[in-house]
Amino acid sequence: MSFDGFASGAPATPLPQALLRDLTPQMSDPAELVVTLYAVETLARVRRFPRLIARADLQESRPLIETLASLCPDREVAGAFSDGIEAAIQRGTLICGRSQRDGAHHDWIDWIALNDQDGRRAMSATAAMPSPTAAPRPREPLASGATSIWQDAFGRAVPPILADELIAAESRYGVEWLRDAFREAAANDARSWRYVCAILERWESEGRQPGSPAVEADHGRPGTVRSAGRDDASRFSHLFRE
Repeated sequence: MSFDGFASGAPATPLPQALLRDLTPQMSDPAELVVTLYAVETLARVRRFPRLIARADLQESRPLIETLASLCPDREVAGAFSDGIEAAIQRGTLICGRSQRDGAHHDWIDWIALNDQDGRRAMSATAAMPSPTAAPRPREPLASGATSIWQDAFGRAVPPILADELIAAESRYGVEWLRDAFREAAANDARSWRYVCAILERWESEGRQPGSPAVEADHGRPGTVRSAGRDDASRFSHLFRE
């Protein structure tokens, strides 16, 4: 089929520069790229706050289904979608959450948002507005890796109020970054979850810079290095207490 060209003034979808320059070259599965692009396009059409889309609605998008069927002929469309969205969440391009459907005690809606400031704010707002008649959501079990990392570094169990945040951080940053951030916090005698989060956010935004001659390559993150930790203590001194 021959394409006649884009119409003048046709609607356009803005794409984050980092998606094209940094993330796309790392994607080996076409399903991840397809799901990510359609999620960005669908979210761009949401004109309300919170800017979220239901995972089920995205999965039922006909253009998405047709594209996955074309580019992933070796898999069922449902399997390709699941692979793609889980890869995007694992990479940190998209974030996910859930809320209880109004009037339903055992029915949940899974939400998807872009992992930017607006998306994280939207996801947080949704989690803060449960149905007034909803039963408490059963807490998902913590990944054993995250639990062990916390206990080894802080010497105490994970507070229930921070359990979901720890799960989200492990999903977003990976076990290696989480472990290294806890080690840096413990080395600075700053046993505070806020301090750990500040380290992770700094590494994500600025990259991990060498802090001593003994620098090791970071696990699974090309072009980044381990920080010695102690040199940055003064930057986070206001976060030493939870």
